[in-house]
Amino acid sequence: MTTEDKLWIGGGIALALGGGVYYFVQKGKDKQQDYIEEPIETVAPIKTPTLATNPIRVQTPVKAPVVADNFRYSIGQEVMATGFYGTKTYDARKMADGNYISEGIRKATFKKGDKIGTIIWVGLRPDGTYRYVVQRNGLLLNDIYWIADHDVIKPVGKIYPTVSSVNTVNQTVINKGMLLKKGSKGIEVRALQTLLKIKVDGDFGRNTENALFTQKGVKQIKLNDFK
Repeated sequence: MTTEDKLWIGGGIALALGGGVYYFVQKGKDKQQDYIEEPIETVAPIKTPTLATNPIRVQTPVKAPVVADNFRYSIGQEVMATGFYGTKTYDARKMADGNYISEGIRKATFKKGDKIGTIIWVGLRPDGTYRYVVQRNGLLLNDIYWIADHDVIKPVGKIYPTVSSVNTVNQTVINKGMLLKKGSKGIEVRALQTLLKIKVDGDFGRNTENALFTQKGVKQIKLNDFK
């Protein structure tokens, strides 16, 4: 197509049809209409360059899920240290509501096989694992230890009945200020029965009442008052 023929700039029309461009042009003085196909050059696709090495993929490590304890040691159970490198204990602080907390201050480290003391409090964390507070009667003071992991202790002597975690999922602590009497039920009654060294069923009935009266001379009691 010559420059003279491309008169469509002034009065022609360009259409894109069938993969080409068709120009309507004016040719000569008689302005005869004609069209000529001019193919469009195809553009080669851009090829992605091949990498010299495979891309490096960084995988984020997946933390193992926390497995809930399927048991817990009972209040009144004497325990000993079983940690391979020793059982670390921490300072236990009693709160106003009867609960205990640890301020993270190391109190003592017991060697494997050492007796620690008697469990006086059991706490259940939201993840289903238990924490314990153990008391050891000293000559002058009663030391109270926070045990952060049940795996580093085990019972000494008679093993008191353990309590299934299924029955205590919704209870994070024992209410030691609750008045327990005939007709009471729950984990607090189980703790009392453990201290009385009788059958543990969580039901304060005639047997529990008789045992309490025989040992303490009362028919109702709070765990805080059990000495």
